[in-house]
Amino acid sequence: MRLAAALLISLALPAAALAQTSDAHQGHAHPHAAVAPKTTVPATAVAPSFVQLATNVEVIPNLEAAVKSQAATMTHEGLFGPLLFAEQTRAFFIELQPGMFLAEHPHDIGSIIYTVRGKWVLASEGKRQVMEAGSLFRFGDKMPTGWEDPFGEPALLLVVKPKGESTSFDLFNRSIKAMKTSTEKDRAKGMAFYYSELKPDDPALAFARSVNPDFDAVLKIKP
Repeated sequence: MRLAAALLISLALPAAALAQTSDAHQGHAHPHAAVAPKTTVPATAVAPSFVQLATNVEVIPNLEAAVKSQAATMTHEGLFGPLLFAEQTRAFFIELQPGMFLAEHPHDIGSIIYTVRGKWVLASEGKRQVMEAGSLFRFGDKMPTGWEDPFGEPALLLVVKPKGESTSFDLFNRSIKAMKTSTEKDRAKGMAFYYSELKPDDPALAFARSVNPDFDAVLKIKP
């Protein structure tokens, strides 16, 4: 009996495999939906231009073009602009300007940040790290961090994080506009956003001079 059962199984397996192969070929021969052509979506006031390569695949061919798009918004924390939105994450950029200083502060949602070009200073728990093009770091939820640009050139950062409440280009734009208004109010109340607004004994100034011999020229920047 065992031999007969084994023989039946051995005979059945090739037939089953053949049926699966036939089904697979039929699936390839008769696609269930037409494939849309590749298209370029033009930039808008709230979104950069991108290539719609496939149904759920978008491409930004040149990040620098997105930085120069009308969707970017200048704030006292840097130039912000949206890039792409996935199901659970979003990507945007920050371009820090020479002389900018942002004190350590917590963020509700953590991020992974890549330095695309330029140099800047990451601050956390009173410690500082010079970040250069090619460097990558992450910070956790609620973790205070700050950024400073004591160098004479802008630094471009690529940020990837969970969507949070910014689930679309429009909502992202609104949140940045609200942040711009908020930072303007904070600056009017005396909050420092530039090295030129710090007290002479601030540790950030001493560190800036230690990493940039020409820092005094940056210190004169008063937006």
